[in-house]
Parts: sequence; C-alpha cells; structure tokens
Amino acid sequence: EQSLKDLDALRPVFRGARQAWGLGGVDAAEDTDDDADAAEREGWAGGGDVEPTWRLRERMKTVSVALVLCLNIGTDPPDAVAASPRARRECWLEPFAGPSRQKALETIGAALQAQYERWQSRARYRQLLDPTADELRRLCAALRRSARGDRVLVHLNGHGVPRPTANGEVWVFNKNYTQYIPLSVYELRAVVGAPAVFVLDCS
Repeated sequence: EQSLKDLDALRPVFRGARQAWGLGGVDAAEDTDDDADAAEREGWAGGGDVEPTWRLRERMKTVSVALVLCLNIGTDPPDAVAASPRARRECWLEPFAGPSRQKALETIGAALQAQYERWQSRARYRQLLDPTADELRRLCAALRRSARGDRVLVHLNGHGVPRPTANGEVWVFNKNYTQYIPLSVYELRAVVGAPAVFVLDCS
C-alpha cells in the first residue's frame, strides 16, 4: 500500500519531465484519464500486464548502419599502453592470425557486421575500414539520405588510433596513413543528423 502511495506521489514529476522533454503530447490523453490511472494502479498492485505510459506509440526502425573500424593493424598509436600481456582481440578474433593485415581487417569487419545482423538483419550495412575523415563524412551523409527520417547507427572502433581528445574529437587517418587526423564528434553528429545512435568503442 505504501509503495502505491509513493508511485502516485511521483506522477506529477513524471508528467512534468515529459512536458519538459516535449513528450507531453504523446500521453496527454492518458494523463487526464482517471480510468487509465486506475488501470495502472491495478497493474502495480496485481502484477497485471499494463503498457507503460512512457512507451512510444510508433516503433522507430534502424535502417542504416555504418561500421567504422580504425585499427591500423600492426601499428600502435602513440599513446598506447605497452602492457604485456594485454587484450588484442577484435570481435573475438586475433588480428595477427590472418595471411595479411588487410585480410585480417576485412575479417574483423565481417565479424562485427554478423554480430549486428543478429540484432537487426534487415538494416543496410556499410563497412568503412581505416577511413580518412572525408570518407567517413561522405558515408554518414549518404546513409542519412537513404534513411530519410529513420534511425542511423554509427559504430566507430578506434582501437588503432589515439584516445579521443578532451574537446570531443576522435581520430581517423590521412590518405597515406602517415598522420592521425582529428574529427569532431559534434561535426559527425551534424552530418549524420537525427535520429541516430552512436557507439564509440574507443580506448
């Protein structure tokens, strides 16, 4: 009984938060509907299957996925910690086990895509292996055009480049792979647009 009273006391807080985030219109009818409130209380008390009022009415699809791997296999970034032993596997694969560095990079990219496909098999996947800044910008812009209003996911593996900077920059390569080039995550987000999800797998 006390738990129900505590939940009822929190209702105005939740309503205010939804309005502040621009979500008030989604559940406005339910917020003023006494029957809906009673049904929720009954669900809390009896363990019934009541749909949460915060859940979006329309499901959003992730239709485009960019898998960006900045590994530069065989060359450690300047700020790498020379610990021994240390973790080296990528997607549970040994980077130095293949016949060549390029082949190993392609195998790791395929393994990462296979892992995502178990979650979303219908999405359009694009791999970008050891890219330059311009290549990454072009890919993100192309994915947004094809996705239109649907969600884009960008997975960036930065285990072969320096750590992100304090200014919110990640690193990619120049055309000759002789320099690390910083790329602002804010700029990348602007190119990708919304809605989007970013997975930054950086050291």
